[in-house]
Amino acid sequence: MANTTKCFQITISGILRNHGLRFSAMYMAFSLNIRGFVKYTRAGGILIEAEGEEKQLGQFIAWLRNFVQSWKISDFSIVETTPKGYSSFEIRNSPCVDDTPEHKSFSIKYLAIFWMRIRRLVGLEK
Repeated sequence: MANTTKCFQITISGILRNHGLRFSAMYMAFSLNIRGFVKYTRAGGILIEAEGEEKQLGQFIAWLRNFVQSWKISDFSIVETTPKGYSSFEIRNSPCVDDTPEHKSFSIKYLAIFWMRIRRLVGLEK
């Protein structure tokens, strides 16, 4: 039986700031070969579009639910959409959120941690 590519749009609403969700989602997406993006919504929630094989998407969603389980979440919804053919997973900027100097320095810190984890994942760093 051949694997089929699926795509899910995941929306999480609640108190989501300063937990590192976007960078952690990117790290997990790379490790599971998930493609798509993560970004803040205008309302302050998180939108993730995740595309990949059904088994890996299931693992990604299970990880995501576990990652946010202790947060103040008001909604966690998953909608299947048409695959878009993403080639990688990225963090997309949300101009209404990401333009403050405090947020940029916070993002740079987590970007450094993210790349350190990627280097460890592929064996370039111990």
